[in-house]
Amino acid sequence: MSARFERERVAVAQFMPSNTRHVPARGGRDLWIFTKRTEVGVDFEIALYYDPDEQGYSAQLVSPELERAWQNEHIGHIFKDGVICLGGPRSAWRAAPDMLEVFGKACLWAEGIAVMIRSKELSRPSEFPFSANNTEGEVS
Repeated sequence: MSARFERERVAVAQFMPSNTRHVPARGGRDLWIFTKRTEVGVDFEIALYYDPDEQGYSAQLVSPELERAWQNEHIGHIFKDGVICLGGPRSAWRAAPDMLEVFGKACLWAEGIAVMIRSKELSRPSEFPFSANNTEGEVS
């Protein structure tokens, strides 16, 4: 067992939802998958993992599938491969050095995208509510 895995296991046990589960070596990476129920009742399954290419932790949407138009780092704050855009100073904004920071940002992202999902269901499309760079009419 690696030292990083042991640190992750302790952090998960102390700070993450009790539904978090470990999926070993999927695609060469250990995943920590949790379900996030948002305030508006949309559930998301999100995987956290250490990405050696990014030298940090990333969060990737497992489910549900998002509308194709939202699958970009500007409108839905998610890359086409499902990695959640974390914002911040790192290049490409795909990773951060701390697993729990990524967990918090992934939960905030889920709340924002859930607003977009629910508002579209009500025929009142909304942009991502936690973005400083929205433009008028970008979401339909």
